[in-house]
Amino acid sequence: MEKSDWSAEGRQDSRRTGQLTIRVLLLSLFLVFILSLFFHQFNRKLEQALWEEKQAQFQYLADQSAQLVIQQINEDQRVLQSLVEQTASLTQGSAVAMLNERSIQWEKAGNYASITRSGDHLLYAAKADLADGAYLTLFHTVSTKTYDDLLGNLFAGKPFTGYWIKPEGTLLWQTDGSLDGLDALSLASDETMQLFTSKLDGGWGQFVLVAKRGLSESVSLAILRSSLSMAVMVIVIFFLFLVYLLSMDHRYAKTLWHLAYVDELTKLPNKNLFEREAKLRLQHPRDSYALMILDIGKFKLINDHFGYGFGDSLLLHCAKVLPRYVTRDGLCARLSGDKFIMLVSYRERTALQRRITIIEEELRHFSFPKASLFQLEILVGISLVEEPNLEISSYINRALFALSALKEAKQGWYLFYEEAIKDQLLEESELEHVFNKALSAGEFFIQIQPKYSFSTGSLIGGEALVRWKHPTRGLLMPSQFIPLLEKHNLLIALDMYVLKLVCKLFVQWKAEGKPLLPVSVNQSRAHLFVTNYEESLVALVDHYGIDHKLMEFELTETLFLHDLTHLSSVLKSLRAQGFLVSLDDFGSGYSSLTMLKDVQIDVIKMDQGFFTDLTSNAQGRMVIQHVIAMAKDLGITTIAEGVESEEQARMLASMGCDGVQGYFYSQPLEVSEYGQLLSDDTPRCFL
Repeated sequence: MEKSDWSAEGRQDSRRTGQLTIRVLLLSLFLVFILSLFFHQFNRKLEQALWEEKQAQFQYLADQSAQLVIQQINEDQRVLQSLVEQTASLTQGSAVAMLNERSIQWEKAGNYASITRSGDHLLYAAKADLADGAYLTLFHTVSTKTYDDLLGNLFAGKPFTGYWIKPEGTLLWQTDGSLDGLDALSLASDETMQLFTSKLDGGWGQFVLVAKRGLSESVSLAILRSSLSMAVMVIVIFFLFLVYLLSMDHRYAKTLWHLAYVDELTKLPNKNLFEREAKLRLQHPRDSYALMILDIGKFKLINDHFGYGFGDSLLLHCAKVLPRYVTRDGLCARLSGDKFIMLVSYRERTALQRRITIIEEELRHFSFPKASLFQLEILVGISLVEEPNLEISSYINRALFALSALKEAKQGWYLFYEEAIKDQLLEESELEHVFNKALSAGEFFIQIQPKYSFSTGSLIGGEALVRWKHPTRGLLMPSQFIPLLEKHNLLIALDMYVLKLVCKLFVQWKAEGKPLLPVSVNQSRAHLFVTNYEESLVALVDHYGIDHKLMEFELTETLFLHDLTHLSSVLKSLRAQGFLVSLDDFGSGYSSLTMLKDVQIDVIKMDQGFFTDLTSNAQGRMVIQHVIAMAKDLGITTIAEGVESEEQARMLASMGCDGVQGYFYSQPLEVSEYGQLLSDDTPRCFL
């Protein structure tokens, strides 16, 4: 399975987030453009409205100034007309004398301008017709300061200048007293200046007001523009921040998606994504599917021996190989630790098995350092998807059941799930809880099978045999539960429980005054790995005050195959404490005689299969006879167990066997029955 397949949905989420970010960015740019356009129009119209308001004020000021100027002109004209009237009845000489006396300017000229400027004065001129038919030009002189004072209140400190211009364009006067008005008027087309004209009545020309935009208006507009710019900037920053948040949210969502659905080491999907995608594929299956879980055998040992870095490289090798063997619509993921999970389609089961074999062979190509002899072990649990409506988690559990059963069986390297596997594993998984509960409830009890002497026919002891009175399954024999308890390391607790029951029986029999004979108690191989084994036995027996010679511990022959040196030390310690030690099932293996030279024991119990065909096998009879003789030479007592016929008993007795145990003599007895047998000390002869 390609990475693009399992990450398709992740990329779709990324694309959706990216598309949303782009949309927000485009929307923000569009809004910024609209707002900028709006603010530009608003600023322009506001500026225009403010200027139009100023224009109205300036025009009003120009008209008012023109009225004041025309009033002053009319006043000056009245003064001049009064002079003309005074000279109208005079002759030229008299008129000249009067005018000189009053310091009134005059001249004998025929052409004159109605008003002119001379220095810092304005000269109003008028023609005076005299009585003798002559005429004079009279001038009324007015200081320009008169007009300055007249309009001073209106123009003082104002950002504009007033001009009086004659009809032909000659500048007569301006409010600041200078005569550079023509240059100023020529510059009035500048954006910072504008002309406002008001005609003077009587044809005296016009009053022109040149207005400059003041600092307050410029500052107000600058503040307005700054405010608008700040508003636009705030909006831009807001949208940029929004884009940043969306981008961070996208990165955060992507990180969360990887944490939730991607395995960090192999970059394969994890269990969460596998279940999610597998559920979608199984909703409408086109082919048959199988769910496989692959486990690397002894992976912990690989990590411990070669290092965790090497273990990671092995996992990466599996992550590289496995996706190549799933179909286009299949899945591959890392389930956990050293387990990988695959969903593959198939048409025939044989084809699926061939694919599994190919996968196993390619995975085994992984090389170990320094030409190590270590072989890679691959275990595969398989669950066929035959019920599409079943939850994917159920198929995962089935494959895990098959994998667990495969590990328990220790045969083969792949296994298909069957319901029997689940039932067995569930039963075993509940065993510890059921076992502890059974111990507490007293469901385990013992029966005692007597042992007899061949020579005297007397009872020489017994063997405690455990039974389980199961509340639902009834009476269970040891063969039905001992192997299972041993596999789950529960036999130590059962052995100690049986030993405690035997100790209590000895206390009871002693109190009843019955003769006390040794009772053998089986000890499992698990005791070999318990460091305080001997101490625990001694402590328990001494707690009940039982003579050590009454306790016989039986160990099976196969137990000696694990660690003969250690076990020999344990047996030596037990015998030194006064306990009896017997070797059970002697003759069932291939190393019985070898062990006799290495360990010190008190009793060997010959297995039933050792003498089954004594009557027809002369060679077998000779072997048993020599074993019995050798045991006598070593000071070891021989007991034949499982004797079921008189013929077997007679032959064993003739060979010198010391004791016998079997159904021909007695089946296992209830504790009460064995107690009665102890009280009856009459020798019994069965031959």
